[in-house]
Amino acid sequence: MKQPALTLLFGLTLAAGGLPVNAEDAASPSGEDLFKFHGCVNCHGVDGKDPVSKMVPELAGQPASEIYSNASKILGGKGTTQESKLMHAAFYSPASCDTPPSSEHLRSIARWLSSR
Repeated sequence: MKQPALTLLFGLTLAAGGLPVNAEDAASPSGEDLFKFHGCVNCHGVDGKDPVSKMVPELAGQPASEIYSNASKILGGKGTTQESKLMHAAFYSPASCDTPPSSEHLRSIARWLSSR
């Protein structure tokens, strides 16, 4: 999906949720909004604190650089654990509705999670 389409889709998603949307908000969504938008909350739980299983790590409070590095490897298909391979497959499956975050979005998500 091209970046302008992603920005439009994100803006429409926020608008449907009743949140105020303007051009600035759509261009630079918060880490929290991106965490929800990209579906991270579905497995890692609200605020990254309540994973759906023991195989899914709690991300809240971890160093942003560690979150970013690990997520980049996993999303890039370079994760070596069974869990990381499942996460990669979930994002790149033809049936998936989730759009993998860009590097910029991933950095924003990692910064937000580290502050939880």
